[in-house]
Amino acid sequence: EAEPEKEIPTDQEKQEPRSRFTTSLSKAQIEEAQTTGRAQLALAFEMLGMMKKRGLKADPEAYQCLIDACGRVGDTKRATQLLSRMHEDGIVADGVVYSCLVSAFSAESAWKQVSGDKPEEDLPEWANSTSIEMDWNKLQQKSFLDRAKKELRVLAGGALPENEIDGEESTLQRLARNYMGRTARKPAQQEKKIEAIEFYVSQPVEMQIELGENLLEIVYSDISVDTDNETCPRCNFLLSDDDVVNGWTPSDSQDYTTSCPNCTQRFVPHFCVQSTASQFMGSRGPESPLMCERLSPWVLQKEIRTVMADREGIENILSPEWREKQTKNAVLWWNIVLSCMRYRFPFSFLLQGSFEQNLIAPMPEQDE
Repeated sequence: EAEPEKEIPTDQEKQEPRSRFTTSLSKAQIEEAQTTGRAQLALAFEMLGMMKKRGLKADPEAYQCLIDACGRVGDTKRATQLLSRMHEDGIVADGVVYSCLVSAFSAESAWKQVSGDKPEEDLPEWANSTSIEMDWNKLQQKSFLDRAKKELRVLAGGALPENEIDGEESTLQRLARNYMGRTARKPAQQEKKIEAIEFYVSQPVEMQIELGENLLEIVYSDISVDTDNETCPRCNFLLSDDDVVNGWTPSDSQDYTTSCPNCTQRFVPHFCVQSTASQFMGSRGPESPLMCERLSPWVLQKEIRTVMADREGIENILSPEWREKQTKNAVLWWNIVLSCMRYRFPFSFLLQGSFEQNLIAPMPEQDE
Protein backbone atom coordinates (compact mmCIF):
# COMPACT_ATOMS: atom_id res chain seq x y z
CA GLU A 1 0.00 0.00 0.00
CA ALA A 2 1.19 3.50 -0.77
CA GLU A 3 2.17 5.56 2.27
CA PRO A 4 -0.17 8.47 3.03
CA GLU A 5 1.21 11.86 2.13
CA LYS A 6 2.52 13.90 5.03
CA GLU A 7 0.63 17.08 5.76
CA ILE A 8 2.77 20.09 5.01
CA PRO A 9 2.08 22.97 7.42
CA THR A 10 0.96 26.19 5.80
CA ASP A 11 2.90 29.43 6.17
CA GLN A 12 0.29 30.66 8.64
CA GLU A 13 0.67 27.54 10.79
CA LYS A 14 4.44 27.93 10.77
CA GLN A 15 4.16 31.52 11.99
CA GLU A 16 1.62 30.78 14.72
CA PRO A 17 3.25 30.68 18.17
CA ARG A 18 2.75 27.74 20.48
CA SER A 19 -0.40 27.83 22.56
CA ARG A 20 1.50 28.14 25.82
CA PHE A 21 2.88 31.49 24.64
CA THR A 22 -0.54 32.92 23.80
CA THR A 23 -2.69 31.58 26.65
CA SER A 24 -3.44 34.11 29.37
CA LEU A 25 -2.55 32.75 32.83
CA SER A 26 -3.97 33.71 36.19
CA LYS A 27 -1.80 34.83 39.09
CA ALA A 28 -2.31 31.44 40.79
CA GLN A 29 -1.22 29.58 37.66
CA ILE A 30 1.86 31.77 37.34
CA GLU A 31 2.74 31.17 40.99
CA GLU A 32 2.28 27.40 40.59
CA ALA A 33 4.46 27.38 37.47
CA GLN A 34 7.16 29.36 39.24
CA THR A 35 7.08 27.02 42.25
CA THR A 36 7.36 24.00 39.96
CA GLY A 37 10.20 25.61 38.04
CA ARG A 38 12.10 26.41 41.23
CA ALA A 39 11.68 22.81 42.43
CA GLN A 40 13.08 21.50 39.15
CA LEU A 41 15.92 24.01 39.36
CA ALA A 42 16.74 22.89 42.92
CA LEU A 43 17.02 19.30 41.69
CA ALA A 44 19.33 20.45 38.90
CA PHE A 45 21.56 22.14 41.49
CA GLU A 46 21.62 18.89 43.46
CA MET A 47 22.88 17.20 40.31
CA LEU A 48 25.55 19.88 39.92
CA GLY A 49 26.69 19.22 43.46
CA MET A 50 26.71 15.47 42.78
CA MET A 51 28.93 15.97 39.75
CA LYS A 52 31.42 17.88 41.87
CA LYS A 53 31.44 15.08 44.47
CA ARG A 54 32.07 12.57 41.68
CA GLY A 55 35.00 14.61 40.41
CA LEU A 56 33.20 15.73 37.25
CA LYS A 57 32.92 19.21 35.76
CA ALA A 58 29.90 20.58 33.95
CA ASP A 59 30.48 21.83 30.41
CA PRO A 60 29.73 25.44 29.39
CA GLU A 61 26.43 24.47 27.77
CA ALA A 62 25.18 22.95 31.05
CA TYR A 63 25.93 26.19 32.89
CA GLN A 64 24.21 28.19 30.16
CA CYS A 65 21.07 26.03 30.39
CA LEU A 66 20.99 26.35 34.18
CA ILE A 67 21.38 30.13 34.10
CA ASP A 68 18.65 30.27 31.46
CA ALA A 69 16.44 28.21 33.79
CA CYS A 70 17.21 30.64 36.60
CA GLY A 71 16.06 33.42 34.29
CA ARG A 72 12.78 31.67 33.56
CA VAL A 73 11.84 31.43 37.25
CA GLY A 74 13.51 34.66 38.35
CA ASP A 75 16.01 33.01 40.72
CA THR A 76 18.71 35.67 40.87
CA LYS A 77 20.57 34.12 43.79
CA ARG A 78 21.26 30.84 42.03
CA ALA A 79 21.99 32.60 38.73
CA THR A 80 24.76 34.60 40.41
CA GLN A 81 26.09 31.48 42.15
CA LEU A 82 26.35 29.75 38.79
CA LEU A 83 28.43 32.57 37.40
CA SER A 84 30.79 32.15 40.32
CA ARG A 85 31.00 28.38 39.77
CA MET A 86 31.78 28.92 36.11
CA HIS A 87 34.69 31.11 37.10
CA GLU A 88 35.93 28.43 39.54
CA ASP A 89 35.86 25.84 36.74
CA GLY A 90 37.78 28.15 34.42
CA ILE A 91 34.84 28.76 32.07
CA VAL A 92 34.54 32.24 30.58
CA ALA A 93 31.00 33.63 30.49
CA ASP A 94 29.94 34.97 27.09
CA GLY A 95 27.22 37.35 25.94
CA VAL A 96 24.58 34.60 25.93
CA VAL A 97 25.25 33.82 29.59
CA TYR A 98 25.04 37.50 30.58
CA SER A 99 21.81 37.81 28.61
CA CYS A 100 20.36 34.93 30.64
CA LEU A 101 21.52 36.64 33.84
CA VAL A 102 19.79 39.87 32.89
CA SER A 103 16.65 37.85 32.13
CA ALA A 104 16.81 36.33 35.62
CA PHE A 105 16.83 39.72 37.31
CA SER A 106 14.17 41.06 34.95
CA ALA A 107 11.90 38.05 35.60
CA GLU A 108 12.28 38.44 39.36
CA SER A 109 11.44 42.14 39.14
CA ALA A 110 8.41 41.46 36.91
CA TRP A 111 7.11 38.74 39.24
CA LYS A 112 7.34 41.03 42.26
CA GLN A 113 5.35 43.65 40.38
CA VAL A 114 2.62 41.10 39.54
CA SER A 115 2.48 39.75 43.09
CA GLY A 116 2.50 43.22 44.63
CA ASP A 117 5.73 42.63 46.55
CA LYS A 118 8.26 45.41 46.74
CA PRO A 119 11.69 44.51 45.46
CA GLU A 120 14.14 44.09 48.30
CA GLU A 121 16.95 45.69 46.37
CA ASP A 122 17.57 47.42 43.07
CA LEU A 123 18.94 45.55 40.11
CA PRO A 124 22.73 45.23 40.11
CA GLU A 125 24.54 47.83 38.08
CA TRP A 126 25.75 45.21 35.62
CA ALA A 127 22.18 44.05 34.97
CA ASN A 128 21.23 47.45 33.56
CA SER A 129 23.92 47.66 30.92
CA THR A 130 24.85 45.83 27.76
CA SER A 131 28.51 46.56 28.45
CA ILE A 132 29.32 44.48 31.51
CA GLU A 133 32.40 44.35 33.68
CA MET A 134 32.17 41.75 36.41
CA ASP A 135 34.09 41.82 39.69
CA TRP A 136 34.63 38.10 40.17
CA ASN A 137 35.93 38.54 43.72
CA LYS A 138 32.55 39.91 44.87
CA LEU A 139 30.79 36.91 43.35
CA GLN A 140 32.77 34.32 45.26
CA GLN A 141 30.68 32.69 47.99
CA LYS A 142 33.87 31.38 49.60
CA SER A 143 37.34 32.68 49.01
CA PHE A 144 39.95 30.55 47.31
CA LEU A 145 41.94 30.67 50.56
CA ASP A 146 39.07 29.18 52.56
CA ARG A 147 38.63 26.38 50.04
CA ALA A 148 42.38 25.71 50.03
CA LYS A 149 42.41 25.44 53.84
CA LYS A 150 39.51 23.01 53.68
CA GLU A 151 41.26 20.82 51.11
CA LEU A 152 44.46 20.84 53.18
CA ARG A 153 42.58 19.67 56.27
CA VAL A 154 41.08 16.82 54.24
CA LEU A 155 44.48 15.78 52.88
CA ALA A 156 45.94 15.94 56.37
CA GLY A 157 43.27 13.58 57.63
CA GLY A 158 41.63 16.15 59.88
CA ALA A 159 37.91 16.03 60.54
CA LEU A 160 35.89 18.88 59.13
CA PRO A 161 33.40 20.80 61.28
CA GLU A 162 29.79 19.83 60.62
CA ASN A 163 28.89 23.32 59.43
CA GLU A 164 31.41 23.02 56.56
CA ILE A 165 29.94 19.80 55.22
CA ASP A 166 27.29 20.10 52.51
CA GLY A 167 24.16 18.36 53.76
CA GLU A 168 24.05 15.42 56.18
CA GLU A 169 27.31 13.69 55.38
CA SER A 170 26.65 10.51 57.36
CA THR A 171 23.27 9.94 55.70
CA LEU A 172 24.61 10.54 52.21
CA GLN A 173 27.60 8.31 52.74
CA ARG A 174 25.35 5.58 54.09
CA LEU A 175 23.13 5.81 50.99
CA ALA A 176 26.18 5.55 48.74
CA ARG A 177 27.50 2.55 50.67
CA ASN A 178 24.12 0.83 50.56
CA TYR A 179 24.00 1.20 46.78
CA MET A 180 27.54 -0.01 46.29
CA GLY A 181 26.88 -2.88 48.72
CA ARG A 182 24.40 -4.45 46.33
CA THR A 183 27.26 -6.14 44.47
CA ALA A 184 27.90 -9.80 45.29
CA ARG A 185 31.51 -9.38 46.43
CA LYS A 186 33.03 -6.65 48.53
CA PRO A 187 35.97 -5.01 46.73
CA ALA A 188 39.14 -3.86 48.46
CA GLN A 189 38.96 -0.76 50.67
CA GLN A 190 40.62 1.43 48.05
CA GLU A 191 38.24 0.25 45.30
CA LYS A 192 35.22 0.78 47.55
CA LYS A 193 36.23 4.38 48.13
CA ILE A 194 36.66 5.03 44.40
CA GLU A 195 33.32 3.42 43.53
CA ALA A 196 31.52 5.35 46.29
CA ILE A 197 32.77 8.59 44.76
CA GLU A 198 31.91 7.52 41.21
CA PHE A 199 28.30 6.73 42.17
CA TYR A 200 27.82 9.31 44.92
CA VAL A 201 24.12 10.21 45.28
CA SER A 202 22.70 12.94 47.49
CA GLN A 203 19.59 12.32 49.57
CA PRO A 204 17.15 14.45 47.49
CA VAL A 205 18.37 12.80 44.28
CA GLU A 206 18.09 9.35 45.84
CA MET A 207 14.46 10.10 46.69
CA GLN A 208 13.77 11.13 43.08
CA ILE A 209 15.49 7.99 41.78
CA GLU A 210 13.32 5.78 43.99
CA LEU A 211 10.23 7.72 42.90
CA GLY A 212 11.13 7.21 39.24
CA GLU A 213 11.68 3.48 39.72
CA ASN A 214 8.31 3.09 41.47
CA LEU A 215 6.44 5.17 38.88
CA LEU A 216 8.06 3.24 36.05
CA GLU A 217 6.62 0.02 37.47
CA ILE A 218 3.20 1.67 37.78
CA VAL A 219 3.15 2.92 34.18
CA TYR A 220 4.76 -0.21 32.73
CA SER A 221 3.61 -3.26 34.69
CA ASP A 222 6.03 -6.20 34.97
CA ILE A 223 8.76 -4.05 33.41
CA SER A 224 11.98 -5.85 32.52
CA VAL A 225 15.14 -4.28 31.05
CA ASP A 226 17.75 -6.86 29.97
CA THR A 227 21.24 -5.47 29.30
CA ASP A 228 23.33 -8.58 30.00
CA ASN A 229 22.33 -10.78 27.09
CA GLU A 230 24.42 -9.33 24.25
CA THR A 231 26.73 -11.64 22.26
CA CYS A 232 29.50 -10.78 19.85
CA PRO A 233 28.48 -11.59 16.25
CA ARG A 234 32.00 -12.88 15.49
CA CYS A 235 33.06 -15.01 18.47
CA ASN A 236 29.72 -15.40 20.34
CA PHE A 237 31.30 -14.00 23.50
CA LEU A 238 28.63 -13.00 26.04
CA LEU A 239 29.08 -9.34 26.96
CA SER A 240 27.99 -7.90 30.27
CA ASP A 241 26.60 -4.38 30.53
CA ASP A 242 30.01 -3.20 31.74
CA ASP A 243 31.68 -4.80 28.72
CA VAL A 244 29.37 -2.87 26.38
CA VAL A 245 30.05 0.40 28.19
CA ASN A 246 33.82 -0.13 28.26
CA GLY A 247 33.81 -0.78 24.51
CA TRP A 248 32.34 2.61 23.58
CA THR A 249 34.52 5.20 21.85
CA PRO A 250 34.76 8.16 24.27
CA SER A 251 33.48 11.54 23.05
CA ASP A 252 32.49 10.17 19.62
CA SER A 253 28.88 11.08 18.87
CA GLN A 254 29.00 9.35 15.48
CA ASP A 255 30.04 5.89 16.68
CA TYR A 256 27.06 3.66 17.52
CA THR A 257 29.22 0.57 18.10
CA THR A 258 31.00 -1.09 21.00
CA SER A 259 34.03 -3.36 21.01
CA CYS A 260 34.07 -7.03 21.99
CA PRO A 261 36.60 -7.53 24.83
CA ASN A 262 37.41 -11.01 23.48
CA CYS A 263 38.05 -10.42 19.75
CA THR A 264 37.85 -6.58 19.45
CA GLN A 265 35.08 -6.87 16.85
CA ARG A 266 33.00 -3.70 16.72
CA PHE A 267 29.22 -4.02 16.47
CA VAL A 268 26.01 -2.21 17.46
CA PRO A 269 24.91 -3.45 20.90
CA HIS A 270 21.27 -3.91 21.93
CA PHE A 271 19.15 -4.30 25.04
CA CYS A 272 15.65 -5.66 25.48
CA VAL A 273 12.64 -4.07 27.21
CA GLN A 274 9.45 -6.00 28.03
CA SER A 275 6.22 -5.07 29.77
CA THR A 276 2.68 -6.43 30.07
CA ALA A 277 1.18 -2.91 30.00
CA SER A 278 -1.47 -2.49 27.31
CA GLN A 279 0.09 0.73 25.99
CA PHE A 280 3.58 -0.80 25.67
CA MET A 281 4.59 -1.18 22.03
CA GLY A 282 7.31 -3.68 21.23
CA SER A 283 9.33 -4.08 18.04
CA ARG A 284 6.53 -6.24 16.60
CA GLY A 285 3.55 -4.51 18.15
CA PRO A 286 1.77 -4.86 21.51
CA GLU A 287 2.91 -7.56 23.96
CA SER A 288 6.17 -8.10 22.05
CA PRO A 289 9.68 -7.25 23.35
CA LEU A 290 11.24 -3.95 22.30
CA MET A 291 14.76 -4.40 20.96
CA CYS A 292 16.73 -1.15 21.40
CA GLU A 293 20.12 -0.12 20.09
CA ARG A 294 22.30 0.73 23.10
CA LEU A 295 23.53 4.31 22.71
CA SER A 296 26.63 5.75 24.32
CA PRO A 297 26.23 8.99 26.33
CA TRP A 298 27.75 11.01 23.48
CA VAL A 299 25.47 9.53 20.83
CA LEU A 300 22.51 9.89 23.21
CA GLN A 301 23.29 13.57 23.74
CA LYS A 302 23.33 14.14 20.00
CA GLU A 303 20.00 12.36 19.51
CA ILE A 304 18.37 14.31 22.36
CA ARG A 305 19.52 17.59 20.86
CA THR A 306 17.98 16.58 17.55
CA VAL A 307 14.60 16.02 19.22
CA MET A 308 14.92 19.21 21.26
CA ALA A 309 15.43 21.17 18.03
CA ASP A 310 11.94 20.17 16.85
CA ARG A 311 8.93 22.44 17.27
CA GLU A 312 7.68 20.77 20.46
CA GLY A 313 11.12 20.03 21.93
CA ILE A 314 11.08 18.58 25.45
CA GLU A 315 7.30 18.16 25.30
CA ASN A 316 7.80 15.31 22.84
CA ILE A 317 10.16 13.41 25.12
CA LEU A 318 7.71 13.74 28.03
CA SER A 319 4.71 12.67 25.94
CA PRO A 320 3.63 8.99 26.16
CA GLU A 321 1.97 9.33 22.75
CA TRP A 322 5.24 10.46 21.17
CA ARG A 323 7.25 7.46 22.35
CA GLU A 324 4.47 5.05 21.37
CA LYS A 325 4.13 6.62 17.91
CA GLN A 326 7.39 5.31 16.44
CA THR A 327 9.87 2.66 17.51
CA LYS A 328 12.81 5.06 17.17
CA ASN A 329 11.17 7.40 19.67
CA ALA A 330 10.71 4.57 22.17
CA VAL A 331 14.32 3.45 21.66
CA LEU A 332 15.59 6.95 22.46
CA TRP A 333 13.32 7.28 25.53
CA TRP A 334 14.37 3.92 26.98
CA ASN A 335 18.03 4.77 26.38
CA ILE A 336 17.58 7.90 28.47
CA VAL A 337 15.91 5.88 31.24
CA LEU A 338 18.61 3.20 31.12
CA SER A 339 21.45 5.75 31.24
CA CYS A 340 19.84 7.49 34.21
CA MET A 341 19.45 4.17 36.03
CA ARG A 342 23.03 3.09 35.35
CA TYR A 343 24.66 6.34 36.42
CA ARG A 344 22.19 6.95 39.28
CA PHE A 345 20.46 10.03 37.90
CA PRO A 346 16.82 10.99 38.57
CA PHE A 347 14.41 10.22 35.74
CA SER A 348 10.95 10.72 37.26
CA PHE A 349 10.49 13.81 35.04
CA LEU A 350 10.47 11.51 32.00
CA LEU A 351 7.17 10.08 33.27
CA GLN A 352 5.51 13.45 33.87
CA GLY A 353 3.29 13.04 30.80
CA SER A 354 1.60 10.04 32.44
CA PHE A 355 0.59 11.93 35.60
CA GLU A 356 -1.39 15.11 36.26
CA GLN A 357 0.36 16.18 39.46
CA ASN A 358 3.91 17.55 39.40
CA LEU A 359 6.42 14.80 40.08
CA ILE A 360 9.19 17.13 41.24
CA ALA A 361 8.02 18.87 44.41
CA PRO A 362 9.79 21.70 46.27
CA MET A 363 12.36 20.54 48.79
CA PRO A 364 11.79 21.34 52.49
CA GLU A 365 14.65 23.86 52.60
CA GLN A 366 12.98 25.83 49.80
CA ASP A 367 9.90 26.67 51.85
CA GLU A 368 9.85 30.27 52.89
